[in-house]
Amino acid sequence: MAWNEPGKGNNQDPWGKKRPDNQNDLDKLIKDAGDRVSSIFGGRGDKSGKGGSKDGGSKSFFFVGLLVLAGIFIAKGFYTVKEAEKAVITRFGGYDRTVGPGLGWAPPLIDRVYKVDVNTQQKKEVSGNILTKDKNIVDVDFTVVYRIDIPEDYLFNVYAQEKTIEQVAEAAIRQVVGQSVIDDVLKDNKTRIMQDTLTEMERILEPYQMGVEIFEVNMTDSKPPIEVRPAFDDVTSSISDQKRYVQEATAYANDKLPKAEGQAVRLIKNAEAYRSQVVEKAKGEVARFEKLLPEYELAPEVTRQRLYLETIEEVMSNVSKVVIDTDGSSNLTYLPLDQIVNKKKQPQGDNNNE
Repeated sequence: MAWNEPGKGNNQDPWGKKRPDNQNDLDKLIKDAGDRVSSIFGGRGDKSGKGGSKDGGSKSFFFVGLLVLAGIFIAKGFYTVKEAEKAVITRFGGYDRTVGPGLGWAPPLIDRVYKVDVNTQQKKEVSGNILTKDKNIVDVDFTVVYRIDIPEDYLFNVYAQEKTIEQVAEAAIRQVVGQSVIDDVLKDNKTRIMQDTLTEMERILEPYQMGVEIFEVNMTDSKPPIEVRPAFDDVTSSISDQKRYVQEATAYANDKLPKAEGQAVRLIKNAEAYRSQVVEKAKGEVARFEKLLPEYELAPEVTRQRLYLETIEEVMSNVSKVVIDTDGSSNLTYLPLDQIVNKKKQPQGDNNNE
């Protein structure tokens, strides 16, 4: 008869040994597990040996424990993302997805949530001694303003993100300042240097796909080394004085030139008026002599005498000297000095007006 031939009811293996009772062992394992769970939740095992009620209570406590563990597992998976943030979720260490603001859930121990601020502009301050194109050393302090644009790239494409930004900024500023003379760095072309530094940083960061957006680069301070700073300060002071003197001279010229131009115009107009007056007077004299010519031809001596007297009268009227004939005069002589002075001043005033 074969070893597994039915009918004998012997539970034997091919070598004649009795097989173990697997069903009883399985029941025993389940019962032991139920006893442990029951002891954890305050239950007691049935010592009477009645298996019905004991097995039922153990199974109940076991399922209650599973439900509690499941509740804890689910509760710990909830997370909240703020308005200014994005959440980057990894699954088993690899990137899975990026979610926006709101309430979300990710299975614990399987997924991991990284919250990243993508709205706030962050600043990184950098400083250093840099060699310029004309072989001078300058101390430069500047600030890089940036924002995280693509959070998953920022987290996983580059290690030590802030240190990387600092190193990139230093490399860019050294490149730009190294192609500029010290006067450009200290005073003349700071705006151009800041813009070129920003462009250079973007060029360096592009292959790394770091996920940041550079807004601006501000040069907060630039000064020569402390050993030669007094000499540079003297030069800067001289340049400032030169600019001030030029501005003062320009202001003086702007004040005097309009006045001089106005005075020149006034003198030209007075000269033109005087010329017109003299010309008209000469024309009048010519016309008068032409009218006197017929009279002169008729009575030359009388005409000459009359012209002489008229001329002497006109000349003497403008002279301040007073001639007094003492013959036949009284002892008291009256001189109208006020009238004499006024007559003397009046022609001078008329000449000045002309």
